[in-house]
Amino acid sequence: MFNSIIGEPFDIITEASSDWTTPARPQPYYRLAFIQEGEGMHCTNGNAYPYQAGKLFLLAPDDAHHFDIQTPTRFIFIRFTQLFVTQLRDDAARLELCDWMKKTDYIFNNYHAKAGCIFRDVADEQLAHSLLTAIAREKQQPGKGHQLIIRQAVSILLNLIARNLLRSESGDIQDNSGKFSLIQMISYLQENIYQPEMLRMPTLAARFHMSVNYLGEYFKKHTGQSVQDYIISYKLKLVETRLSYSNMRIREIAQELGFSDESYLSRLFKKHKGLTPGAHRRLRKMAQFSQTAE
Repeated sequence: MFNSIIGEPFDIITEASSDWTTPARPQPYYRLAFIQEGEGMHCTNGNAYPYQAGKLFLLAPDDAHHFDIQTPTRFIFIRFTQLFVTQLRDDAARLELCDWMKKTDYIFNNYHAKAGCIFRDVADEQLAHSLLTAIAREKQQPGKGHQLIIRQAVSILLNLIARNLLRSESGDIQDNSGKFSLIQMISYLQENIYQPEMLRMPTLAARFHMSVNYLGEYFKKHTGQSVQDYIISYKLKLVETRLSYSNMRIREIAQELGFSDESYLSRLFKKHKGLTPGAHRRLRKMAQFSQTAE
């Protein structure tokens, strides 16, 4: 359906298909997949979600996915690299620069965003659908300044998505047991991953109206990890993304994600991933070069 590597910071593809032929393998970029019409199942990393017209799926780098198409389906795909995120950040004011990377991390690693049920506000959903249609039109019939228009439209779209994901974790979800509490906890940790003071156990316990001990037991029972182990594993996932798809220095990554220094990050990364950050970056660059050569 499309090349494994994109030569530009972003691309937009409209596709009508009755049969999905693209291999279900990870790709080195962020993806939005919007269903204009059709029905079927969307399979991501071993999980399957039904889709129909209006569904919007989010895919992070390294997510493997495919569609089991039941009725002829029309897709709009938006793929963009870390360079595209950087361009969006450079278009914004300095205060918003820091916010962009955080929003992108939260959106594409949100616990339940894979299911396609993103919008809680009907007006936001309608605006998002209009933006997606406009983005596809600008790509198919480019006019003067179409790249800037697309960048701004995607920027607005990502802001709408972030706002609705945050709303879905707000206090209007009253069920404080089972998966809803877990979804809220994981989304809260992801959203505040850059603010260590917000991740302390007493703060978490107060946020979710639990005792410190009960919160720790509850989280480990449902995830198999302690809260602190989850925070570390999520941060290391973000480190991998930075190493693979940005030119940030290891020292800069350590500072951004709250590690004490570059040396500590390197030791922790090697302990959990089996190789140093520098070695990981070199291997990913070699793999990307091999894909390009194919």
